[in-house]
Amino acid sequence: MRIVNTMKEFDIGFVRLNFIKPLLNGLYAEYAIKPDDLGIPSALLEEPLTLIPINIANRWLEQAEHLSQDPLFMLKLTPYIGFENVELFNKWVYHTPDFVVTFRRINYGCSMLQSGCSLSGLQSGNIVKWAYNNPYASHQARLHDSLRMAIMMFNMLRYYLGEEFTPLQVNLTGPAAELKQLEAFFGCKVKQSSAQTEVWLNASVTHLDENSQWERHAPLRLNDAQLDEYINIPQPHDTVKSLYSLINFSRYYGRPNVDFLADCLSISRQQLQRRLLAHGWNFSAMTANVLCNEAVQYLFKGYDINNIAQRLSYSNEQSFCRAFKRLRGVTPYQYLQKLKAKT
Repeated sequence: MRIVNTMKEFDIGFVRLNFIKPLLNGLYAEYAIKPDDLGIPSALLEEPLTLIPINIANRWLEQAEHLSQDPLFMLKLTPYIGFENVELFNKWVYHTPDFVVTFRRINYGCSMLQSGCSLSGLQSGNIVKWAYNNPYASHQARLHDSLRMAIMMFNMLRYYLGEEFTPLQVNLTGPAAELKQLEAFFGCKVKQSSAQTEVWLNASVTHLDENSQWERHAPLRLNDAQLDEYINIPQPHDTVKSLYSLINFSRYYGRPNVDFLADCLSISRQQLQRRLLAHGWNFSAMTANVLCNEAVQYLFKGYDINNIAQRLSYSNEQSFCRAFKRLRGVTPYQYLQKLKAKT
């Protein structure tokens, strides 16, 4: 029992930047809300596969509602938040004329984009119910996140089935909103405050249709570094990897520190320190390892060493080189020379 309890102490889900970047683009285009207005560092926006704690993304959504003064701002972002706009995912998910294949790719492929959530499809009689559940969305953000995914599925359905397509029913999670506006948008009955997000459709639409709106896309091409990042997403039960990802995220806001991590986990500094101690973990040592591993990835990508030092929040290049040598036994320059000799 003790093991189970400690595993839950750092229970956290992550979402990749490229999965919510279309939403950020829409906020700027429709409401002139910049990422900086939401507290998002510019350096983070340069790396599309960055993992963001979902509870931090929740805060961004709630701040977007506050700044837009529109509880249903997500509806206005519909042209932007389609799977076709998710960088490094869109070409693969739509590279088939078969709507059902795309449907399945979304269900299992989103596990590379967001951890801790579940996506599934279930047929009941003549009705297919697509379902999305995110236990990490809370308060008002639960509605925004539910709408985001319902709209993405809605856009995908219209992409294949035409702009006139409407679902049979849509179920949304989170606080209730203006029902008439929601039903007018989806063109069907909407049930609010549901246990999970659902989009219902007639099973007949899953048949391959020669009149489909589908157009051929170029296949997805990932380089080795992108593939490394894509498959490296911690699941909520993976405590160590979750903490490593959290430390890596925090360096976009300056040198990683216990206070920032505690805030991300919605616990006190003292609680976090006690839990780290209970596991026998040293925060400084973990941070050094995380930053060194990220440095290696940047070196693989060809980044300048001074640039890497800045990205990893070191005060200067010299302190970065010393930290790197302590863990790797060589300086970054020597590491590069050895790397070039091997390749």
